Amino acid sequence: MSTPEADRLLEQRLRELTVTNELIKTLTSTLELPEILRIVLDRIKTLTQAEALSLLLYDGQRDELVFAATETLRENAVVGLRVPPDEGIASWVARTGRSALVNDVAHDARFYRAIDRASHFATRSLLAVPLKRAERVIGVLEVANRYDGLMFNEDDLHKLEQVAAGLSTNIDPDQVSHDPEALRTLLATVAAAVPSEASSLLLYDPAGRELEFHASRTLQSGVVDGMRLRCDQGIAGWVARHREAVRLDDASKDPRYYSGIETHTHFTPRSMLCVPMLSKDTLLGVIQVINKVDGSTFNDNELRLAQTLADHAAIAIENASLYRQAYLASITDDLTGLGNTRHFNRMLTELLSRAGPLSLLVLDLDNFKNVVDSYGHLVGSRTISYLGKVIGHLVRPGDVAARFGGDEFVVILPDTESETALTIAETIRAAIEACSVLEGNGVDISTVTASVGVATAPQHAANANDLFRAADAAMYSVKRAGKNAVALAGAEKTKR
Repeated sequence: MSTPEADRLLEQRLRELTVTNELIKTLTSTLELPEILRIVLDRIKTLTQAEALSLLLYDGQRDELVFAATETLRENAVVGLRVPPDEGIASWVARTGRSALVNDVAHDARFYRAIDRASHFATRSLLAVPLKRAERVIGVLEVANRYDGLMFNEDDLHKLEQVAAGLSTNIDPDQVSHDPEALRTLLATVAAAVPSEASSLLLYDPAGRELEFHASRTLQSGVVDGMRLRCDQGIAGWVARHREAVRLDDASKDPRYYSGIETHTHFTPRSMLCVPMLSKDTLLGVIQVINKVDGSTFNDNELRLAQTLADHAAIAIENASLYRQAYLASITDDLTGLGNTRHFNRMLTELLSRAGPLSLLVLDLDNFKNVVDSYGHLVGSRTISYLGKVIGHLVRPGDVAARFGGDEFVVILPDTESETALTIAETIRAAIEACSVLEGNGVDISTVTASVGVATAPQHAANANDLFRAADAAMYSVKRAGKNAVALAGAEKTKR
């Protein structure tokens, strides 16, 4: 005969299996790393109901961990913000004294979008219930976005109403507003009753006209994305170095704890799970889960689950990395590390499809054959490699440089008019002219210069083929005029 506890454990186990199977199925459907990171974080959030989650990838070259995907609890991001009496679902609840359950706020005319803009949060679904004292509405309790990603239901609404009923007899608006610990406890109670991505307490202003946010908790993405940890820093660094999972009831008191991240987030860790992501004994990263929303501590079963998810994540991340390496190899020129012809043709067509001007440089090395005749093909290849790197260092973020074949290069300059393109072309030409000695073996390459043609769309051509022909013709006009210069398509005069 089953018992309520046995039924609960069975339901929990079935949920864990469902989430794990969904993770495996979903991860096998993509090889895009950002999508994999998002999927893993979402599934961990579903199972652990934590206040902060981080997926850190290992950078072997620098022996560092990089925060690649994160969600972190931010407290009181909208405290002080007032809601106009005729705006917002909370105002409607306060005005009518009735609760609201809205699972699609985008199509609810009462929703007040200014709150999301202020908090950098995206509300999808919302519960709001009135707080009453002596039958008078004094404020509203709100929760947004059910933690497991599902829709709120009537049971969730009933639980929030029970919390509000319990608070109504005890809450003193004047006192609670000046007691941060009481506010924190209040929202922790709300989170335990209805786990969600955001919760807020709104109280009427002294005049009783507008609702004002007095406390809020919001789970926000990307707060620490891009930050780095050395592998001798913090609990995550220790887990990466020793490749062992840890479960802590109070991470802030652990001697391995590093407070640098807390300084940035203003978030204090307590209970923590931290597990390594390993594939074939290779460290790929670390998953860190901090603070359960209901204030309880993580248990060994949750640690096991986190490690299971980390193991599946590691396989998916490794596959994505291998795919990325193969893809990059297919679009990269072996000698220079720039793009190859395939990459150039695809990117030129793609970038031309966007609005705005685009300029193209076609560059051919002058007197390169003399170097090959004098020193051989190996030195010739090294010259191509060296000058390709010179070009690569001079292009801007977002530009696309490629080796078109032999001693010819191309550079795509998105959102660039002819005047700026000519300046960039001249910078590249001058840099190549200044290269007098081949790096590494002292071979004289001072005679090698560059002839550069420039064309701009839509001024000189409307499609990729015609734009290339225009820039190529401008480059050959430089060759005929004496080499080592820059020319704009349609212009007879070259620039030296």
